[in-house]
Amino acid sequence: MDTPMDGKTGMGDLEFKNILNLNQSKVNNMFRNRFTKYTQLAADIGEEAAFETLMEKYPEQQKLLMGAFINGTTLAKGFQKTIPLLRAAGFTTEIVDIAQNGQDAALEIQRVCPALAIAQEFGLETPCRVICEMEVEGARRAFPDMKASILSKISEGDCACIFKYERPAQTVLSPAVSRPLFIQIFDFLKVVPALCQVGVGIIQKKLLS
Repeated sequence: MDTPMDGKTGMGDLEFKNILNLNQSKVNNMFRNRFTKYTQLAADIGEEAAFETLMEKYPEQQKLLMGAFINGTTLAKGFQKTIPLLRAAGFTTEIVDIAQNGQDAALEIQRVCPALAIAQEFGLETPCRVICEMEVEGARRAFPDMKASILSKISEGDCACIFKYERPAQTVLSPAVSRPLFIQIFDFLKVVPALCQVGVGIIQKKLLS
């Protein structure tokens, strides 16, 4: 959930006034600005120092803007509010609520990576270190009780980028509501053809053995 801010309170990726009318061109400019800063700093002071330099104000940025979406609600509901903004910026996003056992948790699934081709323009194999790893590390530092991790990466050949965010539940999670019996029966009937196919396969295997 990348949320750029202006130079006064963030990293200078985008002006704060542009957050509400993001588009793909502005986000691409944000990526190029960050890659430019990173590659210049990496050449001067090394990759780790460059990463930490860019991270200096990122937790502050994450706490303010990410917090505006997730404070007082669940992670899934908060992240779902960002989908229209991300869609306008060229992302295809899905949010999956995986909260349980007293943990508020969500998966953020990104089906496209707008930063991949741009990173390659700067001689970087992937954008992950400069974009996604900074994103999750910023979340960890901004919210000490939050776990954030990258589960899969398009840049490494996976079909989607998947991020997992998890923290202790801030509100009482609603218990699962039992589905009416007729709906359960209908759902079961939908899988009968597949079960029959499995049964036929087992019989055929036994006859041939």
